[in-house]
Amino acid sequence: MKKIAIISLPLMYNYGGFLQAYALMETLRQMNYDVTFLQRENYKKKSLIKVLIFKIKTLIEKIGLGKFVYIIEKQTNSGLFYKTLPFRKFIKLYIKKQSPAIQSTTDLIAYCKKEAFDIYIAGSDQIWRKEFTPSIEDAFLNFVAQTEGIKISYAASLGTDKWTFSKLESQLIEKSLNSFHAISVREESGKELLEKNLNLKKEIKVMLDPTFLLTSENYLSIADKKIRRNGILTYILNMDESKILILEKMKKETGYSSFSVINPETNKSCNIKVSQGYPVEQWLAGFRDANYVLTDSFHAVAFSIIFNRPFWVLENSMRGNSRIINILKTFELTDRLLLSTTDISQINWEKAIDWRKVNEIKKAKVAESKMFLKNAIA
Repeated sequence: MKKIAIISLPLMYNYGGFLQAYALMETLRQMNYDVTFLQRENYKKKSLIKVLIFKIKTLIEKIGLGKFVYIIEKQTNSGLFYKTLPFRKFIKLYIKKQSPAIQSTTDLIAYCKKEAFDIYIAGSDQIWRKEFTPSIEDAFLNFVAQTEGIKISYAASLGTDKWTFSKLESQLIEKSLNSFHAISVREESGKELLEKNLNLKKEIKVMLDPTFLLTSENYLSIADKKIRRNGILTYILNMDESKILILEKMKKETGYSSFSVINPETNKSCNIKVSQGYPVEQWLAGFRDANYVLTDSFHAVAFSIIFNRPFWVLENSMRGNSRIINILKTFELTDRLLLSTTDISQINWEKAIDWRKVNEIKKAKVAESKMFLKNAIA
């Protein structure tokens, strides 16, 4: 059985990040490959005491006594083990194989040599976005030249429609990509940026985000079956007054109340008891139950399409609109985008989506994407 290593952005409590990693790994496992996620993180210098405490907590949790750690953290309002518990559970159940935290290229090379991977895949998500990736060299698999293995990118995203790399970085990227066996990106804008700024010998293809490679039934099998809700699902990453007004207008026009699939306290509260992130399984259940979706997130759009839920997407200039525009164009749903200039008084909030047409597009694109993977790996 061939061994595959996937490098993406670190799994840092981002629902889309977790689910795209799971989807790509599960798709490859279904193809009978042994898959490992490379947890390449930013370098963080930690005191010996903090490292020791972390190792002790990890050991206690590993032997099944983690509840004592969680009780102490809640009572003292310190630490992250309780706060991040649902995400570690998801990794154990569904990511399954993950490298230790790796904080340097040297350690990454050593780990990969020890594991002797046959194939390396960069992607997906915004692995090639300069300000997000822990290492540009590693994101473009430059380290693989010092080991051995086939290099592939699957639906890698630059996350923006502007070229942000320096001349030296561009030269490094060009050299590395020209040694790839196959290259695919997630957005047409990413393909255009690479072709415009680099001299590449390889054809660049545009493929679906990995989350589309699994069916809604796959996700239903892991979604939380206890919690049930209905109404307007909101997953808004950058809330502001204008988005609040749009949500209130949508609630009034549709007659539905709203519910959120992100704990609003997670990123702003220092109280561990109330700021634990909702489990990924609960996030998925929200799309199963929603009557409508209102979001400013790429992956919330993706799961609205996967679950055939009518949605409206708000522009998000802070995180980049090109990714959202690309997915809407792919599925011929650009009329679902609400710009800052949109007159919301003229919106028919209950406007239907032609899911037959959308699902036909998805079926064809999924087949194309899976064929790309099979041919690239073979």
